[in-house]
Amino acid sequence: MARSATKPLSAEDRQFNKNKWLFSFSGIGRDMSYQLIASFLLVYVQFGATLNVAQFTTVSLIIGIVGRIWDAVNDPMMGAIIEGTHMKWGKFKPWILIGAVTCGAVIIMMFNIPVSVTGWNFVVLMCVLYLLWETTFTMNDIGYWSMLASLSSKKEQRNSIATLTVMFAGLGAFIGQGGISFLYPGNVRQAFSWISVAVVVIFVSMQTVTAVFVKERPRTAVEKSSKISLKHMWKTIRQNDQILWMTLIILFYNIASSLLVALAYNLYYIEIGYDGQTIIFIAIFGVINIFANLIYPALSRRWGRKKVQNVSIIVACVGYAGIALLGWTSILPFELWTLSLFGVLVFGGQAIYYMSCIINMTNCVEYNEYKRGERNEAVISTLRPFMAKFADALKYVIVTLVLAVSGVFLLSQNISTMETQKNYFARIESYEAKQQYVTSVQKYLNDYNLDPEASDYAEKVAEINKLLEQDEVLSKYQIQAEYLGALGDVRIAVDGKVSSTLKDVDASVITADNFKNVTIEISGDGFNAANENFAQKGTLSMRLWLRASVSVLPMVLLIVSLVIQNKKFIIDEKYYDMMMEEIEKRKQGELDGRAEETL
Repeated sequence: MARSATKPLSAEDRQFNKNKWLFSFSGIGRDMSYQLIASFLLVYVQFGATLNVAQFTTVSLIIGIVGRIWDAVNDPMMGAIIEGTHMKWGKFKPWILIGAVTCGAVIIMMFNIPVSVTGWNFVVLMCVLYLLWETTFTMNDIGYWSMLASLSSKKEQRNSIATLTVMFAGLGAFIGQGGISFLYPGNVRQAFSWISVAVVVIFVSMQTVTAVFVKERPRTAVEKSSKISLKHMWKTIRQNDQILWMTLIILFYNIASSLLVALAYNLYYIEIGYDGQTIIFIAIFGVINIFANLIYPALSRRWGRKKVQNVSIIVACVGYAGIALLGWTSILPFELWTLSLFGVLVFGGQAIYYMSCIINMTNCVEYNEYKRGERNEAVISTLRPFMAKFADALKYVIVTLVLAVSGVFLLSQNISTMETQKNYFARIESYEAKQQYVTSVQKYLNDYNLDPEASDYAEKVAEINKLLEQDEVLSKYQIQAEYLGALGDVRIAVDGKVSSTLKDVDASVITADNFKNVTIEISGDGFNAANENFAQKGTLSMRLWLRASVSVLPMVLLIVSLVIQNKKFIIDEKYYDMMMEEIEKRKQGELDGRAEETL
């Protein structure tokens, strides 16, 4: 029997296959860099900087509110600039590369702020750097996601490249979340300094692959000569009802899906402990995201996107309900394995729902072409990153409110003090200075009994803080009286061997021969000073605030997102096919008309 011949791929299909893998693979570095900011910037600020509640709230709200005001100007302006770019290298790739390089430089600066920059100086510098990050990342982000919509309009190819892109983005999130969560506890400032450099190298390298090797589709003569004004851009968005509904849907989804990750570290530390074991939870997050993206095409073909979305939200809500119930009875103890079990449902359901949303949002480009005769990929794609960052703003507001009102932030400053003092102590360059540091801390701990329950606690704290400001030895280390007790619980290690706590150690163990190898240790060898001053002091009120914020609120937001999508979004598979048939008829009619004119 003769073997049936396989139809050879066209040059267009071969180029698409190349584009598909290179474009989607390069997203790993992008999502690693985004996770560093979205998931860990507040962690870095909360546990790695010495701030009071007012300073922490200020930096969080400026990042959230001022950053979004800037986005309202920056994102559409960037979309218009990209849409009007007519370089030989294309309209997307120049901005992808420029954005990656400049954004990388800003990220390194953000996570390498000198330890001596504290308080309001830290707030001002961090806010300026964040706005610079917003600007530079927007160049890359809008360029990258706009290019996705331009690589193919064929339904199967669109689904294929969107699935791969989201899958590799999830892999980047997994690598970033897992590696960072494992490395930073106990060494916040130094760990984030190294991590930022490594992430930026990967980010820039991978985006260079897209800029150099991915080929943009040829543009029509109309597209080459078109110029998009801000007025025209806003008109395009306003008249595309489907992209507006998808923008609202993505907003609710992004807020919901970000809260668990944003507060997971506080939840984990107060329920289980301050350690690097969160990597197991994050590993599950990564693996489940990748698995969900792999099975999405099969689920979508069998059930259709609408049914897939309904089921995925139900699964995610069951997971959130499980997390809400953990720890209140012996049946469901709050342990890493139970948190991870329900995390599988949350992350799997959300990943599949998000995959559907990305395809729906990308299909709004063809909807725009169907309704208005213009594709405008960059204009339509502007709304996805804008809503993602607007959701981040609301997340910052919610997280800041929860941490401040619940008292978790003030409690977490015990850990922040340990972390910052560990870095200060490591930088002391003489044994006499290290001895003075130890004896000075011990003096305050011995002279004052700082009992938070005492009626004169506030007066004592104010008195000691005044003395600390005038102290020739300790004033340079930015120590606050409220956290002296926690600092006294860290341990001193000499040549890697843990000795007594800081409040009890004999300063004479620090000598001219060993002072460079004398360090502050927060945990190890059966002790954990962070747990003593965070998890063990957490109250029921704190736990309730955290639990409601990472489970009940996300459930409500996901359900709202699904209801809007079911009622207002009309571009299902059948509607998309109808649009593409109509678009192709128009193009063929234009070609026939030009042929007749030529004859």
